[in-house]
Amino acid sequence: MVAAIDIICASWNRSEAIRPTIDSVLAQSFTDWRLIVVSDGSTDDTDDVVRSYTDPRVQLIRSRRYGQAGGPRNDGLAISTAPAIAYLDDDDRWMPDHLAVLQRAFESGARLVSTASFGVNQEGVEQYRTDVLNLVWHPDLQLLWPIYEPSRVGHVRGLPESVGGWTTDQNGFEDWDMWLRLADAGERFTPLPDRTVVMYLSDNSLRHRKELKYWIDLGALPDESACDELTRRLRVPEVQDELRAMFCAASTEFHVDRAKLGELCMPAEVTIDMIVERLEALAKDTSIGMLQDLKFVPEDGEFRVVKPLQCTTDWHADRLRDYLLRHDSERMDFVRRLIKEIAPRG
Repeated sequence: MVAAIDIICASWNRSEAIRPTIDSVLAQSFTDWRLIVVSDGSTDDTDDVVRSYTDPRVQLIRSRRYGQAGGPRNDGLAISTAPAIAYLDDDDRWMPDHLAVLQRAFESGARLVSTASFGVNQEGVEQYRTDVLNLVWHPDLQLLWPIYEPSRVGHVRGLPESVGGWTTDQNGFEDWDMWLRLADAGERFTPLPDRTVVMYLSDNSLRHRKELKYWIDLGALPDESACDELTRRLRVPEVQDELRAMFCAASTEFHVDRAKLGELCMPAEVTIDMIVERLEALAKDTSIGMLQDLKFVPEDGEFRVVKPLQCTTDWHADRLRDYLLRHDSERMDFVRRLIKEIAPRG
């Protein structure tokens, strides 16, 4: 019998640790599902742990070792038969109403859905809750960051296949890459405010280990002492306040302009006034550091000051660079002025 929702869970060497993830599926209030656990060439007893579940809705398949989740997800999609697909990473958990929330959205005509989430650390202590800004989606915002983790996302059958499937590149950004390609194909997220996913936070993912490949060049400094001076000046509290105000003002302008055009995808419960209010609060939040990620790249006896771009591909980097130079130009120019003050050239 074909289930209403097929759930694809890519896993590698999780052993007993995968049980809370599977158990959270078994606890769903919506019961018309099939869980496809794709073992990514596991070498421990993960397969045996999954097989120990006697519920016929829990299915195990083995893939060759891909080393990232895109390949196993493609293998899961290849055997899926349900009209809708959901994803669940093997270290995340769902609240009991997650699938019910997704199904209601699908029945209302949504094609690509994301719910809200909680984030917990390795000790299970809550670190964040999805706030209003994470419930607003636009294709240009998708350029900036992945936005929605796979465990929060469901879609109607056939969407990934329509854009070539999940990437199997070893870059750690397979979800970001997928959402961008779907956006380019005209798909739009339907963000939902329901917090139905418990996200496990880890700094060990591929995206956190990614080497610097793309950036915006902001200028050059002659030596390490000049680099230290730029870092010091940028960390002055008053400078941080100014940079934060610039960032929030530019973000507010973007959201207001797109809202006027009717281009923002967000729940009915979210208003543009709520977004503006949240951005105004961020502008006053001194715990948020601005431009803390600048890097100094040695080149021809000096150091290039660069703003790193976490990107999936050359075309992504080109588009993100263009977006930031248009919408974040004030902060970029601020850094360029500091560089000229520290190392004036004739």
